[in-house]
Amino acid sequence: MGQLMYDYTKTSIVKVSKNKELFVKELVKASKILLPYERENLINWLFYFTADKPEAQKWLYEMLDKKILVS
Repeated sequence: MGQLMYDYTKTSIVKVSKNKELFVKELVKASKILLPYERENLINWLFYFTADKPEAQKWLYEMLDKKILVS
């Protein structure tokens, strides 16, 4: 079941990656439902995914600064 939630979370983030409000909402949701190792994997994937998306990368760093998604 965990892998399904992880995959679903990634899919959702891809869909909302152009809207800050929805992007942040998905990250907050992920921080609540994913296991610690899944959050680490998601953070690694997010760095890769946002590498060519400066706005989304900025939002990601804001979330990490607020300690959201950190185990």
